[in-house]
Amino acid sequence: MKYFANRLADKLTLNRNLLKPAERYRVGLIESWASIAGNIFLVFLKMTFGLLTNSIALMADAVHSASDIFSSMVVLIGFSLAKKEPDSEHPHGHGRTEYLAGLIIGLMLIGAGVAFIYSSYNRLVSDVYATPSIGAIIAIIIAIIIKEFLYYFSARLGNLIDSDTLSGDAWHHRTDSLSSGLVLIALVGNCLGLAALDAYFGFVVALFIIYTGFKIAHSSCSSLLGAAPSEELYNGVASCAKQVNGVIDTHDLEFHDYGSYKVITLHIGVNSSLSLDEAHYIAHRVEDRIGNQYHCNAVVHLDPR
Repeated sequence: MKYFANRLADKLTLNRNLLKPAERYRVGLIESWASIAGNIFLVFLKMTFGLLTNSIALMADAVHSASDIFSSMVVLIGFSLAKKEPDSEHPHGHGRTEYLAGLIIGLMLIGAGVAFIYSSYNRLVSDVYATPSIGAIIAIIIAIIIKEFLYYFSARLGNLIDSDTLSGDAWHHRTDSLSSGLVLIALVGNCLGLAALDAYFGFVVALFIIYTGFKIAHSSCSSLLGAAPSEELYNGVASCAKQVNGVIDTHDLEFHDYGSYKVITLHIGVNSSLSLDEAHYIAHRVEDRIGNQYHCNAVVHLDPR
């Protein structure tokens, strides 16, 4: 499953500069529409068998898949807004709407998880349980296969463009896959005469959903507040600057992430015997090199050595 999903993701992004805003938007569209199409099918499949068998766990799982449709729509809207050009009120563009979309997805998951806990509790106290069904078990197995494919596909695209939002949507799929696995266990238990497993596993599914929601919301908030650059990015920018002749050292790297638009500032040390024109020429070469490699606006400050 992972092999085929990664192959498809790689094929769709082959020979494309994924640092460009237009390419990030294109990848976001591909992931969003693939997720929406897959989840629409799964909602119909799960809800149909959930109603036929009166399974709260299966119906909760169907609602979970429905929340994935809305979350993918949020991703779609977020990427669409993120590609808007800068204006007077937003001189650095609208890229952070991508992170806002991720925060909304996290909050939606938390709310859905709380609702499932309430539904499972009502099922326990009312002593109403699911009807055993081989058809429902087959439906869940199909759902797990589809969700695992979507998880690997979305995760691969998220890694390729370094997007927490797509990675968050991927975890939506993985959580749905895990919760469907728990529902599968509950349905098998029901067929074996353990009817209460349906409601108990409804609780477990809800906890998975809430955990994932908090995780996605935390990551999105971190990006909105201006998380520090990764060590890999820090070392990569420093190495890129030092490849320019005349650069002695680098320090005080700052990274401002606006989604598809990024600003990198850093200080470089140059020989104090250089003329002002020579020093500025080196600074401009560093800015161009970093800007081209990381598709960002690079600002270099000079320090004499």
